[in-house]
Amino acid sequence: MADRERLRIVTLREKVESRLAGELAPGERVLDALVAFRTGGVRKTMVAGAAGIAGLAGAAGMALAARRGQTEAPQVPISTPGRFVFSLTSHRVALFTVGGIVRAAPGKPLRSWTLDQLAWVSEPELNSGVAQALRGQIGVAGEGVLGYEFARLQVDAGRSMIKRLARALQELES
Repeated sequence: MADRERLRIVTLREKVESRLAGELAPGERVLDALVAFRTGGVRKTMVAGAAGIAGLAGAAGMALAARRGQTEAPQVPISTPGRFVFSLTSHRVALFTVGGIVRAAPGKPLRSWTLDQLAWVSEPELNSGVAQALRGQIGVAGEGVLGYEFARLQVDAGRSMIKRLARALQELES
């Protein structure tokens, strides 16, 4: 039994939970965490092509969830590194650098926004081809637009996490 416990692989969600220990608000739980790329990063990494941040205009109009009465998110991209850990808790979205030697782990905290700071979440779209990725955007009130992509092997988990975030924003409205 002890050997089995030692061989247990710690999930990225658990690593984020450990990283945020002592910083979580009462009742706050880490719901999910995935390695994400900035918009265009999957393609750049997979096929060495370059893609910029595109499609900011109108993203809020195609929102999966939008908060009424929320100040608008400026149509400027929020800067992120090429790869980062994207985590969702019951209270916020938090980004970290990617650390870890063998397996990804959350490194230094980059940004964190409480759910009430999020103006909208776009419906993610699947980019097909060799560099398949699930691409989406999140409007952050008073700051700008966070663009992200989840690579091929994380498309389903990414879609699930973004739907969970959209439901959380809709619950804030009720």
